[in-house]
Amino acid sequence: MELINRQDLAARRLNELQELKARGRKLAGYFCLYVPVELLRAAGAVPIRLARADYPSSQLGERHLRADACPFCKSSLEKLLSDPLYRLMDMLIFVNTCDMMRRLPELVGTRVSIPVFQLYLPRTAEPFPARIAEFEHQLRRLADFVTRLTGTAIDDQHLQNEIEIGNRLRSALRSIEALRVSPVPLLTTGELFDLISLATLLEPADLLPLIAQIKNRATNQVFNRQPTPPRLLLAGSIIAEEEREVISLLEERAAIVADVICTGARFIEGDITTGSDPFRALAEYYFNRIPCPCRRPNTALFQHIRQLIAERQVQGIVFQTLLYCDPWRFEARDLRRATGLPMLEIDHDYSRQHFEQLRTRIEAFVEILTGAGK
Repeated sequence: MELINRQDLAARRLNELQELKARGRKLAGYFCLYVPVELLRAAGAVPIRLARADYPSSQLGERHLRADACPFCKSSLEKLLSDPLYRLMDMLIFVNTCDMMRRLPELVGTRVSIPVFQLYLPRTAEPFPARIAEFEHQLRRLADFVTRLTGTAIDDQHLQNEIEIGNRLRSALRSIEALRVSPVPLLTTGELFDLISLATLLEPADLLPLIAQIKNRATNQVFNRQPTPPRLLLAGSIIAEEEREVISLLEERAAIVADVICTGARFIEGDITTGSDPFRALAEYYFNRIPCPCRRPNTALFQHIRQLIAERQVQGIVFQTLLYCDPWRFEARDLRRATGLPMLEIDHDYSRQHFEQLRTRIEAFVEILTGAGK
């Protein structure tokens, strides 16, 4: 039974966005989970996360970026020129995370005529007061940028309301995420990623009833999957909306019960403090998100992974990285040492050229875990 028809919902949303744009609403495209969507909504914009990527657009992106650039960045640049959703955007917001994403806005500015803002996130992750204050200053710069384009000033009460709505949405998604932890998971990680991608596309008011409906259907499903599949943690680079082959292949033979992907569970972690200065609350929450490996120190990331392994009885790690994704690639050896678990490393560039080889490697890895568990 299919729980979510993401493609149908995304197609309908594209039509809605075209209508909203025709009525004068401004659409704000963003690429990273460090962008405070509550602020964009409070300024009258419609936030849309741009996390699509595929091999054809990555190849075409080599017209603008060198061949050994990040496939996600190459694909994103090409999609700004050709994808109907990307071409609707009235503004683009980048975050200075890895080196490639830090330089991408400069190139985008030479290829499209969409206003671009780069949010400067402190690269050091210790939450010292001066760093939080600096990030709050950056958020106020972002607010000025957005309000100039929308013509809507940000009211503190409106921002507070958007924070509370965002908290409700994350809480609902966390409650359904927990369904994949049971011995026979009631929700697949593929379905969870579908829901999280919809959370970055639809209005919260439209998604919250859908989450409740899916949760009800998922908990009433009857599974007969014996023996219990090996339990995996998925780590590594961003997984694009249209490129979930790794997840599909893994879930043919195993259960992904945890992940630390920025388009996965890291997106729904934690809540924003309410009742205090909303800009300061946003700064503290987004600064303190589970760190991307482009930040240092990333002790909190490893602590989070170890906690997930212990709580969810993880038996093995699948570590997938995009080609040339150095921030994640450099973590492979430390992750092996820190966890002591069997780990399968996968490099890919969205190409399906080695699809069957990948399937064979995954099958062999799952067999090792299954044998170890007997």
